[in-house]
Amino acid sequence: MARNIVIFADGTGQRGGVLFDECRSNIYKLYRATRTAPDSGINPAEQIAFYDPGIGTLPKGIGLFGTIGQWLYNLVSQATGLGLTKNIIDGYTAIIRNAVPGDQIFLIGFSRGAYTARCIAAVLAHCGIPTRMKDGTPLRRDEASARVIAKEAVTKVYQHVSSEKDAAYRGQRDALAARFRTAYGSGDAAGPNTCPYFIGVFDTVAALSNTGSLIVTGLIGGVLLLALSAIGLALGYGFWTSASAILGASGLIALGFYLRSHVKFAVGLPGIAWWKTVHLTSFRMKFYNTQLNSNIGYARHALSIDERRKDFERVPWGKPDVWRDTGAGNPDWFEQIWFSGNHSDVGGSYPDSESRLSDISLGWMAHEAAKLPDGLKIDWSVLRLYPDPRGMQHDEMRSLAFRFAATVTREIKPQARLHDSVYERIKAGRVLHYDVERPYRPDNLRQHEQAGGLFEQQ
Repeated sequence: MARNIVIFADGTGQRGGVLFDECRSNIYKLYRATRTAPDSGINPAEQIAFYDPGIGTLPKGIGLFGTIGQWLYNLVSQATGLGLTKNIIDGYTAIIRNAVPGDQIFLIGFSRGAYTARCIAAVLAHCGIPTRMKDGTPLRRDEASARVIAKEAVTKVYQHVSSEKDAAYRGQRDALAARFRTAYGSGDAAGPNTCPYFIGVFDTVAALSNTGSLIVTGLIGGVLLLALSAIGLALGYGFWTSASAILGASGLIALGFYLRSHVKFAVGLPGIAWWKTVHLTSFRMKFYNTQLNSNIGYARHALSIDERRKDFERVPWGKPDVWRDTGAGNPDWFEQIWFSGNHSDVGGSYPDSESRLSDISLGWMAHEAAKLPDGLKIDWSVLRLYPDPRGMQHDEMRSLAFRFAATVTREIKPQARLHDSVYERIKAGRVLHYDVERPYRPDNLRQHEQAGGLFEQQ
């Protein structure tokens, strides 16, 4: 019997289930309603769910040094996207351990977790679902064995190309993927044995690093350098001698980690000398593939109208000239809908008392996934929503971390699809924008074919 295998990838700094009363993202809320648990009505014979916390959420360490180390790691992760590859491997490992050809794969993510979900989809499109080990023996589904396979697929195959500048190496990646599929029985030379059935993402962002956190990380690094240099001076080594030694050692360590993760090469590809495969992938990770694979069953994207942080620019998805007909009576293949509010007003993570806008996008995504043929199974008694178009809208630009961050207004085409709640919010009169009640009039909707005309009517 085919099952739903559901992978949830949360956003930066998001880790649900830690505290009883916590700010939860839409990802964790939906995960709780779709997982198998004593308080859930989901049958594990029909569906299992896996939740992967966002980057920068390493659990608290033991003791003072463990706590400081955890805090520094999480800060650097949120600043640079460190740990993103691990998240992709986590998701694909869960698929290898639980899925068989014929199962339906659901991938659902928010923010950088949306990036993770789309990357896992790309890994599946290249590598499929392994059904055996390389030596032909039955597939070993324990965590360690599955993770070794997943790491090979992600780092050796998928990440052989990381940006448009690596386009010359796409043929090599195709050859690597075909070799992987043959070795693990996950497809053939023509393609993989499966593709995702559903991808649902909340506000995918382009940049995987965060300028504000990068600045904070740099300042902390500078303070640490001064402190360690002062210690060196006290020990008689001289301030500049100590500083130079620390900087040099840190630079060598950083260079080693960088080369280990960014130098790519392949050995044994037919007709290609190994030295012709050597290249250095992009330093700053950024989602570059905006196409939607036509072999994917269904896809949904919830977009934020009011997000203004440049580090949170949206990632386009799909092309107007590429469309797959799902057949009479079936839902549309692909929908991208704009919602009121900023990034987390769409993806969640604010207190429940301030989550009326994010309840709108969560309800939309949940119903879209559930209404598919053999769709997502949801225990609605666990997912109680109270959507309200007049709900509070947040503004992260008012926070200290982003007060001086670069801004950009998102472009919304005149014919873009807006959720019905957007029109209701425009018509509602005065609504709460962070700390002030005023009419909802986003500048990027003034030229919209339907919404723009409502601005002067109220």
